[in-house]
Amino acid sequence: MSLDDVPMAELVADDAGMVPAFRGPDGGPERVYVDFGGGRVALVPDVSTVLRDHQAAPDPHGTAATVLGDIQARAGAPGGLATLDEMGLVPLAQLPEGIGSGGGGSRPPVDWINVRSYGAKGDGETDDTRAIQRAIDAAGIGGIVYFPKGIYAISAPLDLPKGVTLMGSHSNLMVGPGMLDEDFPCYIQALPSFKGIAMITIIGQDDGEHPAINGEQRLFNLMLDGSRLTAGLTDGIYSRGNVQNVVLRDVCIRKVPNNGIITASNPGGEWPYSWRLHSVMVDNCRANGIVFERQTDLSLIDCQVIGVSAVGVKLSNCANTILMGCRVEWTGSHGYHFTGDWGNWPGSGAMTMTACSTDRCGHDGVRIDATGNGPFLINALMTRRDGRNGGPGGGGYAGLSLMGRAPVVVQGVTCYPGTDDQGTATTSPQYGVRISKARDVQLDGAYLHAALKGLYDDGTNERVQLGTNITTVAGTNYSEARTQLHTYAKTSQSDYTAKGIYVPPSWGEFWKPKRDAAATGGKARIIVVGGSASQGYFASNLQTKGWVGEARTALQAKYGNGGSGMFTASRSMSWVGKPDTVPAITEWLANGSAAAQTGTWSTGASTYGPGIGYVITDTTGSSMTFKVTGSTVKIYTLTGPTAKAGYIYKIDAAAPVTVANGGGTTAAVQTTTVGGLTPTEHTVTLTWNGTAPGTGQYLSIMGVSGENASGIVVDNLAKAGAKASDYGDATDAGLNAVWNGGKMFPADLVIFTAGPNDASTGTTGDAWANSVARYIQAVKNANNGSTDVMLMLPHLGKHDTTNYLYQDYAQRARGLAESYGAAFVNMWAIGRNSWDFWNSLGYWGTPAAAGQAGTNSVHPSDLGYAHMANRITPILMS
Repeated sequence: MSLDDVPMAELVADDAGMVPAFRGPDGGPERVYVDFGGGRVALVPDVSTVLRDHQAAPDPHGTAATVLGDIQARAGAPGGLATLDEMGLVPLAQLPEGIGSGGGGSRPPVDWINVRSYGAKGDGETDDTRAIQRAIDAAGIGGIVYFPKGIYAISAPLDLPKGVTLMGSHSNLMVGPGMLDEDFPCYIQALPSFKGIAMITIIGQDDGEHPAINGEQRLFNLMLDGSRLTAGLTDGIYSRGNVQNVVLRDVCIRKVPNNGIITASNPGGEWPYSWRLHSVMVDNCRANGIVFERQTDLSLIDCQVIGVSAVGVKLSNCANTILMGCRVEWTGSHGYHFTGDWGNWPGSGAMTMTACSTDRCGHDGVRIDATGNGPFLINALMTRRDGRNGGPGGGGYAGLSLMGRAPVVVQGVTCYPGTDDQGTATTSPQYGVRISKARDVQLDGAYLHAALKGLYDDGTNERVQLGTNITTVAGTNYSEARTQLHTYAKTSQSDYTAKGIYVPPSWGEFWKPKRDAAATGGKARIIVVGGSASQGYFASNLQTKGWVGEARTALQAKYGNGGSGMFTASRSMSWVGKPDTVPAITEWLANGSAAAQTGTWSTGASTYGPGIGYVITDTTGSSMTFKVTGSTVKIYTLTGPTAKAGYIYKIDAAAPVTVANGGGTTAAVQTTTVGGLTPTEHTVTLTWNGTAPGTGQYLSIMGVSGENASGIVVDNLAKAGAKASDYGDATDAGLNAVWNGGKMFPADLVIFTAGPNDASTGTTGDAWANSVARYIQAVKNANNGSTDVMLMLPHLGKHDTTNYLYQDYAQRARGLAESYGAAFVNMWAIGRNSWDFWNSLGYWGTPAAAGQAGTNSVHPSDLGYAHMANRITPILMS
């Protein structure tokens, strides 16, 4: 019968297997068995049976009848007969007082919450977001939210409050070969409709929804899956602001469309810190794996990142960090990247990396380009097959790249080369350990096997110390040509024993004192002459990205900015706007490294003045615009034997100024100086205001320079197509050598680089050397010989495949260097005398995409120019 005494013919269970409340018939059996089918049978004893059993074993809390009556009387109250809410759950208010607290007091929430008790289905299709978030919100500090086996689909971020633990039944650290996702249904999965910054967020920011200080969250045995998200920027875990002491253990984040784990600052500049990650896996996410910034007191232990599209583990200024037993494999970029201004406050320290490894990372296995004074300590690092670079290898990548100013101590590192698992890619990396622009490096206990060189020090470093226990191997992983290195303490930045480099011991006696004085208010000048490979074809920027520009930047950073130097007319459209420079010229004009012009201009026929060239116009209103930097601007024009119509110059927004173009008995260089400017970039426009074209009236421009009162100034006076003879006229009337490092325009150091064009046109070694000697002599006659000289032969590439004269120039250059006390850098020999070798490194450029790698016969890419600068700059700075 029902509780209302209505006879019931049968009991019908609902979808949940529950039957309605009922009473047995009066005078019936003591026990009723209810069969639910499938072998499930329930026993329902009658009250008299309960009373009889109680009399046999008395209830210490009272008679059975009293107990049953009390339970029925308090239906819906704590300790009474429970009633269910609309979700079929027992409300917390009905639980007996003191549960979980040892008795007495108010009723706290249950501290172990099953998400299914809050309505989560875990079937992979039902949106469980609200149910899970309700469980999280109910847990409170110290509460554990438990996820039984299942796939919990969510459509929005799960936001974690203070002190909550998320506990899964099993974290699928990786689904490997032969395993199927459906075989391991234990995870939280983002639905295709998911919207939000991350699957899990932890926010420490007083924004009306979150506390100003958050923390103490725990994630255990949990997996986050983003495989159903095909687009967007959703992260796995995102934390912002003051979030402290978060612990992740046995957590997997896979296939999210952005970063696996990333942190950020709140508007007050506060960052998450003091996190602990143990056995955390980030698998095939489509951006970075783990990204932390200013995460002080961070620990990553037994963590792995695999298959991400960008960097595996990127740490920026994470002082007092520990990495132990971590692995990064198969990334699109670097495996580990430690960067930024790393902890310069008192006692901050840097980090320790112990027993970590890399394999098949796209770029460097480990790159350290951080600044700061705290030392990095690398112990027992194993790198393998990094520097894949998308498959072709190259790119100058290494197992371990040390490229920053922070101190680094390496005790135990190995590198082993190889290809992808299929054996179809190029052997990589190029270097086992690469040291470039670094300072205070100690390296010992290393076995370095790489494609090109086990250990590569490009000469741009300070205070590098190598121990005795270093073995290097070059070639494929079948190579066994091992070399044992010995103790080597590098106290300066130059290495004069390298192939292709000769520097006399006393070289730089004039240049170096002037260079050093520039750092404290003095001024020093370098003049570079040569052809298009020194002018900067086809770098992305003619001023800053050729080897001259790269060297200028390094020198000025250390010794002071003396200005942009000479912007020659040979960088105008009349010279560089040729068919073989398009579309590179478009980029040069856009970044201001080529001079824009209007009207009609042509190139001059003589090798006159600074830069051995000029452009000429006789069309009224024709203009040319230069961008230079410095507090003083100098304009160089050519005058003739008779007076010519003047020109107008305009600097920035200042009023135009008319300059008379005086005449003389012979051709001469006229210099117009404008001082008192700010030491910044200026736009200088020159316009011819003559009105009588065709009558011997015209304007000839050689260039415009920008200079500051102190620092290093580098004048790049190279010109496309130039040969040695173009600089070899040392007479005053020739307006040539005397204006390119000679007495009319002297320097503390001149670098002569003309040669490839001579070789391609058949200039003999004797004729080439004669022109170079004439130029050097004109330089030495300036300032009583107090000018240093460097001879540099650019890599010839394929520029001479007929005459084969370049080796004659190299032989004569070494003799000239010894005769004149000059330095000699032979980039052709350094580049193995092989166009193909540089091509394999991406060092050749292309006019089709300025600065990018291509197959040009003689002009480098930005990477090639940087390599040239890395060979020359250390000599200039030693």
